[in-house]
Amino acid sequence: MNFLAHSLFGFGNSGLIAGQFCGDFVRGSDLSQFDPDIELGIRLHRHLDRFTDTHAVLLPVRQNMPGVAQRFAGIVVDVMFDHYLAQRWNQISDIPIEAHAEQVHAALKHHEEALPENLKRFMALMQREGILQGNVRLSSIELTLHRIAKRSTKLSSIALKEEQLEPLRDALIVPFNHFLPDLNVAAAAYMKKAILTNRKPQSGNEHRQGSKE
Repeated sequence: MNFLAHSLFGFGNSGLIAGQFCGDFVRGSDLSQFDPDIELGIRLHRHLDRFTDTHAVLLPVRQNMPGVAQRFAGIVVDVMFDHYLAQRWNQISDIPIEAHAEQVHAALKHHEEALPENLKRFMALMQREGILQGNVRLSSIELTLHRIAKRSTKLSSIALKEEQLEPLRDALIVPFNHFLPDLNVAAAAYMKKAILTNRKPQSGNEHRQGSKE
């Protein structure tokens, strides 16, 4: 899962959304410095990442991605799934993707003081370049993968070009269609457990409740 997918499972709650983004920028198990909603968002982010990494339908995809090292293939899968979500957003969410992006930007801005510095830099870039809604274009997926690849020379194999992504997109659509309903169930189950253990999100602004699927 990448940023668009994680933001979907913020369930329209500003604290959960901020926590979902913090999940890629915060390390360690001690999250006591964060408000309860943000902490829950981080823990949900990590739970969904583990669920994705171990899902049976995705394992063959990672093992058979031409030209990409197997240990990094999951990155490509995560980013491509944001492309699928963006392309079928109107079937998944009750609000347009542009409105969702604005909701995300507002949530991050509202909780800006609690965010790590590297996330603050990224949120400015994300808003300036329209990264969330841009996932609908394969050219934007290419750009995202190239950005990630710049973090380390070991990641060079994921810097795929748009023409390389086109056949991969076709090959991944069936696994995606099988995976998304299971992901919805996993997210809902985690949130139900959190509510039952008195970790219900505290802040409001719930405009929608995740995926419709």
